[in-house]
Amino acid sequence: MAIGRDERRTRPDRRVNRTRAALKEALTDLILADGYEGVTVQDVIDRADVSRSTFYAHFVDKDDLLMAILADLKMPGLDPAEWTPDDQAFGWTLALFGHFGASKRLFEAVGGSQTGSLARSETTRQLEDLVRAELSRLDADRRLDAVRLEAVVRFLVGTFIGFMDWWIREENAQLPAEQVDRTFRALVLPGVSKALGVSVEIPASF
Repeated sequence: MAIGRDERRTRPDRRVNRTRAALKEALTDLILADGYEGVTVQDVIDRADVSRSTFYAHFVDKDDLLMAILADLKMPGLDPAEWTPDDQAFGWTLALFGHFGASKRLFEAVGGSQTGSLARSETTRQLEDLVRAELSRLDADRRLDAVRLEAVVRFLVGTFIGFMDWWIREENAQLPAEQVDRTFRALVLPGVSKALGVSVEIPASF
C-alpha cells in the first residue's frame, strides 16, 4: 500500500516530537534527582538513549533544552478578546489549574533554579495580566481606585500561585484539579465578590 504525501510528511514530525519529548523527560528526571547544575548533556543523552548527534540536531545545549521545557509551562491561550459579559466571573480558573496540574513535575524540577525563578516571574506576569483583563470585563475599574484594584490583582495571583505550591507537594499531588479549583474558589472568591460588588459563582463547600 502506497504511503500518501500527508503521511510521509507527518511521520518525521512524529519522530521529532517523540525525540524531543524523550530529551525533555530525561532532563526533568535528572533535575529532580541531581539538580540542574549537576546534569551534563552526556547524562541527558544516556538517560534518553539517543546519540549525541541526535541531541544537537534538536538543541544547542543543555540550557536550550531547559528553555524548551519552560516553554511547555506557559499558560494556555486564554484570549480576553473572546470573553463576553455573560461569561461566569473567573470561570477560567479550572482550565488554569488543569494546565498547571499537567505540568507539576516540570514546575518541581525547575522551581529551585535561577531559570525557574525567571519562569515563575513570567508566569506571575501573565496571571496578573489575565486577572486585570477579567476585572476590566467586570467593570471593576469603575468601582475601585487603582490601589484597591491592584490589591485584588496581587491577592488573586498570589493565592493562585500559593495553591499551586501547595498542590505540588507530594502529600497533595494526587488531588484532582477539580478539587483544587473548588477549594480555591470556595475560600477566595467570596471576599473578591464582596470587594468588587459582583456576583461570582462560589461552591457550596470544599
